[in-house]
Amino acid sequence: MGLFWLLFVLSLLNLGLGYALAVYLGYGLPSLRDAWTALGVEAPTTPPPPPAADPVPPRLEPPEAPSPPLEELLQADPAEHTEIEPYEEPYDDDVAELIRPESPEAWDLNEKYVETSILRLNIAMMKSGARATEIDARLRLLKGKMDAGTIQRSLDELKTDCELYLDEQREAAERLHSRIDELGELKSLGEEVETANMEQAAQIETTLGNLRDMDFHADLEAAASRLLAEIGHLREARHKLRDSQEKAFLIIARYENRVDKVEEQLLNDPLTELRTRIGLEATLWEWWRQDRHRSRPMCAAMLDLDGFGRINTAHGSLVGDRILRHVGQFLQQAIAKTDLAARYGGQRFAVFFCDTGPRAAVKTVELARQSLERTTFRHQDEEIRLTACGAITEVNPDDGYEAVLDRLEAAVHQTKQAGPNRSCSHRGGKIEPVESPNLGAKYEEVVV
Repeated sequence: MGLFWLLFVLSLLNLGLGYALAVYLGYGLPSLRDAWTALGVEAPTTPPPPPAADPVPPRLEPPEAPSPPLEELLQADPAEHTEIEPYEEPYDDDVAELIRPESPEAWDLNEKYVETSILRLNIAMMKSGARATEIDARLRLLKGKMDAGTIQRSLDELKTDCELYLDEQREAAERLHSRIDELGELKSLGEEVETANMEQAAQIETTLGNLRDMDFHADLEAAASRLLAEIGHLREARHKLRDSQEKAFLIIARYENRVDKVEEQLLNDPLTELRTRIGLEATLWEWWRQDRHRSRPMCAAMLDLDGFGRINTAHGSLVGDRILRHVGQFLQQAIAKTDLAARYGGQRFAVFFCDTGPRAAVKTVELARQSLERTTFRHQDEEIRLTACGAITEVNPDDGYEAVLDRLEAAVHQTKQAGPNRSCSHRGGKIEPVESPNLGAKYEEVVV
């Protein structure tokens, strides 16, 4: 009998030691609390054990934070788009000072949406514009002291640029063509972009033919002028295609109700530090969602620089860029922080005034117009004078922002037909000229 109890006690000791070892190694049976939790029953509450003194966490290397997928950015709250820092890569070929041809693409466009295929055409166009503007600046810098080596180098680089652009443009155009049926009712809009793209490609082919047949040895200065003229033709074709692409992008985004999910790269213009036209509409979409146009007085205005193309032709895109930058900065300083200014396209600017009635808006626009008229831009030994046409309209509570922009465009168009350097006011169905007194704008000289 004693032997039995001795064996029984030894067996219990062995079981206890084995269980303790298993728990220590992590193989023990679940605790009673774990069992209650697994059964979905709230475990009896017991006071937690006191924390160990000065616990030392394990040393782990912080993982590299992955960038969020673009789809998450596109699905973000629209309010996040109201304060967006300017991006580094330019969207417009007019900002050649900020980009070089060898710069890598910085756009991460979401191929889920067909309009991004349209915007990929702009990548090729932007890079080509930067290369052409570098050549333009070099030729203008050496005006009057041209040498055969500079002409040959510029000729070769311009031919290479045209060939590179055609290759990149062809790839982007094929991608767009393969997806154009996805536009459904807006298919004709995509076809318009295709047509504009083909017209630009034809212009580049014509330029290439002219460059290949060019004999520059007889007159170097005449050769430089001819190269500058060819660059000007390419610039005009790029601007036309850019406008067509922006129009298509915005119409598609409106139609599919995705104006608030535009890629951030497209919202700000690094040249003027204002919103782009796309960024303007993305912000207005949010304002209208917040009913700002119903809860507070609001007006809108547009300024279009007169004959700005002549400045690019006579002085080059770099000088034109510096003037546009000055105008953008002046507008930003002239309006309140709660107002919204944008580079609406090329040499056209738009402003939305909050908590402002028509009289105050007219005064601000007229002061800006008169200030520009009294500004002399100086480049080297030449003076450049510039004027603008303006248009103002009041935003009504039942207005959509698209209707407001349409009124401004119609008013600017009619104003420019009447002549340069004037403003008008759009009052519903009637456009009236603005007669303003001398508002005391200062005379200023700006070196560009």
